[in-house]
Amino acid sequence: MSASYEVAVIGRGLIGASAARHLAEAGCKVVVIGPGEPADRRTSQGPFCSHPDEGRITRIAGRTPIWSQLAARSIARYADIAERSGIEFHKSCGLVSSSPKISEWLKNSELAGGKSRSVDSDWVLSSTGISLTNGHPALYEGAPAGYINPRSLVKAQTKLVVQAQGVVITESASSITRRPDGYEIKGNCGSLFADRILVATGAFGSELLKRPLDLRRMPRTTVTAELSINNDLPSLICVDPPDKRLEEIYWVPPVHYPDGRIALKIGGALRDAKPVNSEALTAWFQGEGDSIEAEALKNCVIGLLPGVEVTSWAQKPCVVTNTASGHPYIGWVEDGLAVAVGGCGSAAKSSDELGRLASKLFQSERWSDSLPESAFNPLFN
Repeated sequence: MSASYEVAVIGRGLIGASAARHLAEAGCKVVVIGPGEPADRRTSQGPFCSHPDEGRITRIAGRTPIWSQLAARSIARYADIAERSGIEFHKSCGLVSSSPKISEWLKNSELAGGKSRSVDSDWVLSSTGISLTNGHPALYEGAPAGYINPRSLVKAQTKLVVQAQGVVITESASSITRRPDGYEIKGNCGSLFADRILVATGAFGSELLKRPLDLRRMPRTTVTAELSINNDLPSLICVDPPDKRLEEIYWVPPVHYPDGRIALKIGGALRDAKPVNSEALTAWFQGEGDSIEAEALKNCVIGLLPGVEVTSWAQKPCVVTNTASGHPYIGWVEDGLAVAVGGCGSAAKSSDELGRLASKLFQSERWSDSLPESAFNPLFN
């Protein structure tokens, strides 16, 4: 006899693990399904996840008022998640942002209760050692801005799911079939039934749905750099960085990586980058990323940190899943089946709130949040 649940969450990444936690703690009989990271991504056939990483920026000064509110709500729960799980994942080290839209970001931060302030490039250089030469205004956001460890956050959320009597299956699902009394899920996870389903599968898994979502899967390359300095750096977002092949870059300050290195991680967006289909993602994750993008990112590290020596470089592939709206898709796509996908490169820090919003779909007959439902409506190809 196959197991049966009230809700099955397919996808055990940042949003899926959060949604499962909120559902389990609300008393729902929930199962969350999703594999761990592959032992060797170069030989794995996937599905791949986005959270195997040691650092993602956290901040309140977002690109839209909605992103700022999502972040503020999530950040307010970081300490509770860490305390109850016993797993630390958040580091407050501040953030520098440089963009032509800094005035908007400052306003968004203020509306969400953030503590950002306008600064100039001279202050940034003298206070942090970062040389901003793009001519754009800048802001500084103090604590709690900094970074989170996404691996550790997923572990913390998953541990809390179990503590709340939720079930965790560390295998993948490959099919969803509608039955008269709910849904059947099959795959490496086996066969199980659920009254309703939440699909939270990131770049992979939209194909589980009858109608594919309008998702733009953008291949990205990240570079890690061991530096000759040990002084604290803030997180950074920089539009129009030193290498003009990139639209913008971000970095997370030096952190410990599994290979033993203490390294700064930098990523960005090439100006001519094109989305790829789901079939191409497996080959992308099995490779080493784009050599041109890696070169441009290395140039940015050297340009932004004058006089700092880099003692080693490494690179790996990544993917950003963009939506047509610029905000995640959270909503019903058919009777009994909802989605929470499309992080747009900004979801890690806000994942606990995104998961909470998704969980509320299963606890209320209608949208019941002050944020507009229309901002999250799923859109289809």
